[in-house]
Amino acid sequence: MTPTMMTPRTEPDETPRPRGDHRQDLLAAVRGVRPSSVLDVGCGDGTFLQAVIADGLVRGIGLEPEETAADQARARGLEIHPGRAEALPFADDSFDVVTLEYVAHHVENLPRSLREAVRVARRAVFILDGWYDEELPSQRVMRDLDDWRKRIDRRLGLVHNPCPRPRDLTDPLLASGPLEIDYACRLELCPRSLAQLESESWRHLEAVAPAPDLATELDRILDQGRLHGCTEAGALLLAARFP
Repeated sequence: MTPTMMTPRTEPDETPRPRGDHRQDLLAAVRGVRPSSVLDVGCGDGTFLQAVIADGLVRGIGLEPEETAADQARARGLEIHPGRAEALPFADDSFDVVTLEYVAHHVENLPRSLREAVRVARRAVFILDGWYDEELPSQRVMRDLDDWRKRIDRRLGLVHNPCPRPRDLTDPLLASGPLEIDYACRLELCPRSLAQLESESWRHLEAVAPAPDLATELDRILDQGRLHGCTEAGALLLAARFP
């Protein structure tokens, strides 16, 4: 397994989030396998899937349970199937590659979803999700704020879990059978505006107000942010290949 790679950055507070760069890394990893078919689980509006099949050499299919997002993907001319990650509506070994791009923290049962991904893949499963370096105070602040927001979303009935840690992914995958697993935790220390985060968070809290427990917790997190600052999440990119 490859070690954590960290690249400090000194841009101002309003630096754009680096997710686009991490998605390009995922796209490069998928293309490196030279697959003939790809299943993108939780494809959303199809942006990533469209990039995968842009050269016309790959047959790409998306799975998306949310109707509005699925319709947006179909409007791009993509083949989209309804369904959930925990029960993929495909036969064993149906695709060369299965991808989960910022999806792992949205599934109800992560181990079952990973087993399903392995079941329908012939060559590899690729996963990209958020990641925080918990050894850094500014990262702990952002992780706590992210988890706090997701607690609100869960109270509203959404499936929005904490970002998976490496072992949350590797353990279920290794239990699924013989796999070669490689992952990298990538962090660019992009500072975030605490004032902006505070404003956004109080607005988010209004959806479940009154919620004194959540208000107290937010005050604690923001106080830590004033001490240590807040830096944007990094990314966990994992490849599980069949030997």
